[in-house]
Amino acid sequence: MSRGKSPRVSRRQFIRSAAVAAIGLPLVAACAPSAKPSGTTPAATTASQQGATPVPATAKPVEIDLWQHDSGGKIQGVKAIIDEFVKANPNISIRQTSLPYDDYQTKIAASVPAGTGPDVAMSYFGWIPLWSKSGFIVPLPDDLANEVDSQFVPFAEITKLNGKQYSVLTSVRNFALFYNKKLLQEADVSQPPKTLDEFVATAKKCTKYDSKGNITQAGYFLGWEEDGWNFWRPVIQMFGGQFCSEDGRQTLFNKSEGAKQAWKWLLDLTLVHKVSTPNFYESEQQAFAAGLSAMSFQLTFSVGFFQENAAPGVEWAVASIPAGPKGSYTTGSSWPLVLTAQASKKPDKLDAAVKFLKYTASKDGQRLYNDVTKELPSRKDMLSDPKYIADPIMKPFMDGLPQTTGVFLADELAERQCAFDMYNAVMKNNVDPMKALDDGAACDQAIRDKFFAS
Repeated sequence: MSRGKSPRVSRRQFIRSAAVAAIGLPLVAACAPSAKPSGTTPAATTASQQGATPVPATAKPVEIDLWQHDSGGKIQGVKAIIDEFVKANPNISIRQTSLPYDDYQTKIAASVPAGTGPDVAMSYFGWIPLWSKSGFIVPLPDDLANEVDSQFVPFAEITKLNGKQYSVLTSVRNFALFYNKKLLQEADVSQPPKTLDEFVATAKKCTKYDSKGNITQAGYFLGWEEDGWNFWRPVIQMFGGQFCSEDGRQTLFNKSEGAKQAWKWLLDLTLVHKVSTPNFYESEQQAFAAGLSAMSFQLTFSVGFFQENAAPGVEWAVASIPAGPKGSYTTGSSWPLVLTAQASKKPDKLDAAVKFLKYTASKDGQRLYNDVTKELPSRKDMLSDPKYIADPIMKPFMDGLPQTTGVFLADELAERQCAFDMYNAVMKNNVDPMKALDDGAACDQAIRDKFFAS
């Protein structure tokens, strides 16, 4: 996710050959509208799934390799952790490498099985099932895994497989409502919407058109192929539906009336209320920064983006997600750090890598990363930190953090393509919305069936 957001499909070229040959791995999912995902019963594991056991530290100098994709703030956030870590551990050096996004997963897949590449890598949380299944990564050692289990917010549960924890979250991102104060005032709206009905009414008041009916100012520009398809999941919960079953095996977003209503609500923003239109601007995030849209559902990292990139005169603020018929929900994402299978083969590198991950999991490590990225800490004992809750911009995100969950994706690239095709079938090809929803669900189910069949 370059610039911290969901990239378009062309930027998600995933190496599939290793996954095809890899062993099966049951999935722990967080698909139902609950505060904490449920886990599956641990199953038999391969050697790469057993978890690493670090050896005692020595004073011998050791260098470890850490890889990330070229991602701006995330690179600087990890560098801030590295700089402080090596001061306290002078015998350990860390070589930080950033790679082009298009090449990142391909290089991971080629290097780790060959015995080269990184000891620690940054992964998207939705990649972890396939990375684990392909043998690229190993579970955390028990002491570090126990710390994550006991000290981290519920979102950390979604990177567990077979009861084993595979990552240390660098941060958590969740959605909140960004709004342009000036545009709402001009539309005679005194406060941000608190319900989805109020949101639609506000968006309609804030939308402007030219003489030909083209939108010149969007009440809400829905960027479906950015994070719009991610925000769709909490909308499903707001209407009482589920994206998938709790074990991750069954696609459910077309099964219940609530899930169907959520799909219709999102489509109606364009088709009925006409407050949004595909390709209105380069991206949803940039349209809001330019002052061309009045409201935007964005993840936490956008705070930093708007602070640096909002056009002169754009005064923005953040509010909690409006509530639907069944309440207000948000969903999260994260770019955690993982321990590669390569590191687990070298005791000195393993020990150094685990030490670094433990520091990343600490309060100091979390604070260093989030000071740079403007994201949220992962530790429960930081939820009441005045640094975050006293900030009116960060408070709406913090308020939603204890209830922030995510969803495991059996194959993130393929599943997001199902969602893109489903949406474009309606917008570009005038396919009946409910037929498109059924087709999208069938596409998603086929991917889950393939994942669990191996």
